[in-house]
Amino acid sequence: MGAPKLNDNGIEKAVRLLDGWAGKLTWDRYLAMLEVDVGHKYTKAAMLRHSRIKIAWDRAKELSRDGDGIKTHHGAVELEKALERVRLLEARVDRLNRENSALLEQFVRWGHNAVRRGLTLDDLDTHLPYAKPKEIR
Repeated sequence: MGAPKLNDNGIEKAVRLLDGWAGKLTWDRYLAMLEVDVGHKYTKAAMLRHSRIKIAWDRAKELSRDGDGIKTHHGAVELEKALERVRLLEARVDRLNRENSALLEQFVRWGHNAVRRGLTLDDLDTHLPYAKPKEIR
């Protein structure tokens, strides 16, 4: 039996792993590291079905090709750690910006399709129904 379908938590772990990737990036290496993190073995095809992972993969691959531009000639371990943290955070910000852009495009598409089908903005902004929790006796 194969690995379970990736949930939001698994996808988050997968993209964070890519955010902090250092060194040569290959699918074999990535999937092996991901298996350690999530406890299940996934395939490249399974990963590429998730747009967040695809975006993060493309960016990490691009950074690994460019060498990332960060070279440390200082012996200070603290400086190297700080530079690594900055690189990690910059990669995360870049990934989140790409995800945000994709979501904004999706909302525009949904809005357009909803209006074409006769829904108004008021229909779309209607609050979700509130259900009182059942009392426990």
